[in-house]
Amino acid sequence: MIISIINLKGGVGKTTTAIALATAAQRDGKDVEVYDTDPQSSASLWAMSAEESGDALPFPVIPANIATVRAAERKCKGDQAKWVVIDCPPNGHVMDEAMRVADMVIVPTTTGPADMVKAFETAETLSSRGIYYAILMTRTVARTLTLRQSLSELEERGASYFDAQIPNREALKNFFGNSFGDDLFGYEGVYEETKEGLEDGD
Repeated sequence: MIISIINLKGGVGKTTTAIALATAAQRDGKDVEVYDTDPQSSASLWAMSAEESGDALPFPVIPANIATVRAAERKCKGDQAKWVVIDCPPNGHVMDEAMRVADMVIVPTTTGPADMVKAFETAETLSSRGIYYAILMTRTVARTLTLRQSLSELEERGASYFDAQIPNREALKNFFGNSFGDDLFGYEGVYEETKEGLEDGD
């Protein structure tokens, strides 16, 4: 399976989503790789820091480009046992290619108005191309007006989104450069919904 993590805006948790989702998949027995296609190399730096601190990630993080992404399509698209999670830049040809080859696209976003606008733009692009996707709410604060308004807008627009949400927790920010412990901060639910959707072919 190829899971591409895409949003037209940066700073919404794409790399954290890629690493946490890959961790959940690996723990479920999947053969997992993360492809880092973002010029900022956040996923690669995460993996390097984890290895240097003696807390290496349980899967490889591979610097990738358009050719690498196309090779993944031949290698594991539609394969339930093999997962490639692609951490994408906010624009460019490699993002378009990762979008095209994906079995599913995850669109992380915070509840901030600017982030939501970009998430909906991303979702509209994916829908117009017939690509299976779901919006993931990150850094959420329970029982707030902002969260209620964001969820209401998702419903009104008929956008596909995860029931699972990623709460705004300081501890999650501190995991950069480390492997995850027992707590996946809600990403275990994201993984289960992703796996179920892919298995059902929705």
